[in-house]
Amino acid sequence: MKISLTLLIILLSIISGCTQQKETSNNNNNHHTIPINENSTLYVGSTHADYRTIQEAINAAKNGATIIIENGSYNELLAINKTITLIGEDKNTTILNFNPNHKVGQVSIITINANNCSIENLQITLSNISVLAKGITINSKNNTIINNEITNDLIGIKTSGSMNNNISHNIFSNNAEYSIYLSTDSDSNKVSFNIMKNSSNGIAIQGSKYNKVYKNCITNNQIGIYCCCDAQSNIFYNNTLSKNSNHNAQDTSGKINIWYDYPHGNGNYWDDYSGVDQNRDGRGDTPYKIPNTGEEDMYPLMTPPLDVLCNQ
Repeated sequence: MKISLTLLIILLSIISGCTQQKETSNNNNNHHTIPINENSTLYVGSTHADYRTIQEAINAAKNGATIIIENGSYNELLAINKTITLIGEDKNTTILNFNPNHKVGQVSIITINANNCSIENLQITLSNISVLAKGITINSKNNTIINNEITNDLIGIKTSGSMNNNISHNIFSNNAEYSIYLSTDSDSNKVSFNIMKNSSNGIAIQGSKYNKVYKNCITNNQIGIYCCCDAQSNIFYNNTLSKNSNHNAQDTSGKINIWYDYPHGNGNYWDDYSGVDQNRDGRGDTPYKIPNTGEEDMYPLMTPPLDVLCNQ
C-alpha cells in the first residue's frame, strides 16, 4: 500500500509537470505570434529595393513607416492616405517628374490626405507644361514639407482646410500661378526659410488666418505676397521682398493682417522702401505702406536679414 501511494505521487508529479510544460510552450508560442512591424522602413528604386514605385511602397506601408526613395526619376502621381514619411536620397537627383503620355485634367503630383506626414529631399516637377498639375496638395494637418525643390508646376503647394503644417527650407521656382497657396480655412501654418521665385505670386493667402510667414526669400515674381478674400490675422516678418515686378505685397482682404513681428519690432525688407534710418537701429524711421490697404510695416528693415537664403 505504501509502495502504491508513492507511485501515485510520482505519477501525479509527472502529469503536473507535463501540463505546466505544455502551458509554458503555449504561452511562448502566443508571445511569438504577436504582430511585429519589421517593415517600418521601406526602400524604393533599384532592383535591390523593396519596391520599384513609390505608390507601391505607400500602399504597403503601415502607419508611421518611413519610405526611402533612391536617386532616380519617378513618373508617378502619389496619394497618401496614411501617416508616413517620404525621404528622397538627394533633392537634386531624386526626382518626382510627372510626364503623362496622355491628356489629363488638373491633378496633384502628391496629394496628402493623412495627418502627420513628412515630405523631404525631393524634386517635384512637371515635364509636360501643357498639363495643369500642382506640386503638392495638402488636405490634412500637422504635416512637414522640408528641403524640397518644387518647380515648373501650376501651383507649388496648395492647402485646403489644412492646419498646423510646417513648410520650410524649400525652393519654389517657375510655378505658373503660386509658389504657395493657402486657401480657405488653412489656418495656423508656418512658412519659413523658403525661396519663392519666378512665379506669378510668391505666396497667396485666401480666407485663412493665423499663418506665420517669416524669413523667406520672395523675389522675381509679379506679386510677392498676396492676401485676399477675408484673409486675416496673418503675420509677416523678416522676409526679403525684392524685384517683384507689380507689387512686393498686395492686400485686398478687407481685414487686418500684420506686417511686422510685435513686440520684437522686426518688419520685412522691401527693396522699394525709400525711407531713411537716422537713428541707425536697422529699421526705417517711417512705415512701409502696403498697397491697396491702410496697413503698414511699422518697422521696415534697411538691409535684408542675413539668415534668409537669398541673402547669404
